[in-house]
Amino acid sequence: MRKRNVSQKRLAHLPEMAFQRLRQAILTAELKEGERVRETKLAREWNMGITPMREAVRRMAELGYLVLRPNHAPIVRKLSAEDIRQIYVLRELLECHALKSAWKTIKKQDFRPFEEMVKLIETTTDPKVKLQAQFDLDTALHQLWISQCDNVWLSSTLERLLIYRPNIMNLVSSSREFVAQAYAEHKGILKALQEGRYAQARNLLGQHIRKSGAALVALTESSATAAAQSLEAK
Repeated sequence: MRKRNVSQKRLAHLPEMAFQRLRQAILTAELKEGERVRETKLAREWNMGITPMREAVRRMAELGYLVLRPNHAPIVRKLSAEDIRQIYVLRELLECHALKSAWKTIKKQDFRPFEEMVKLIETTTDPKVKLQAQFDLDTALHQLWISQCDNVWLSSTLERLLIYRPNIMNLVSSSREFVAQAYAEHKGILKALQEGRYAQARNLLGQHIRKSGAALVALTESSATAAAQSLEAK
């Protein structure tokens, strides 16, 4: 009887395992924007059944990660400039509210990891290490108020909006100006937080998200124009 119960529990977990594996593949850009998701192939490569994989694809499509197409394989959603604009409008509203909600729960010890990140960024001579550390600081700082706000619906909504960060970071990694500006803005927000100046931290956060959104829209439009011109030249 015990073996049967263990087997039933394992079967019940298979769809969730497939979902988390597929989600991670998109988060890490293992499956890239616009790439076709072949359920049978992935099920075989990941040693999973086709039924749990199909369930995972359905759930991912409902969350907006994938685009379902009649008689064709689903594809990983590719963000347009307008998608980015809308995402950043929502992010400004929701993240500022999350910061307000999390303000009283953020403690001084929460800032220690950020101090180490800043130290690494400003002392390393390796450009790749510096870039990765700047991205790590970016991710961790935004996650601070998202994870500590007392509204689970708000935090889960923001987690969904941040799903495309790996693809966005790939887009901006070639723009030193964007990365440097974002880092300066993150330092300003961090300093205001450390000094307990909520109003300033909130204002700086809103400005940072607005400016980043506008810059990303411009980069996306520029990239799309360059790709179109390349196709025409062929």
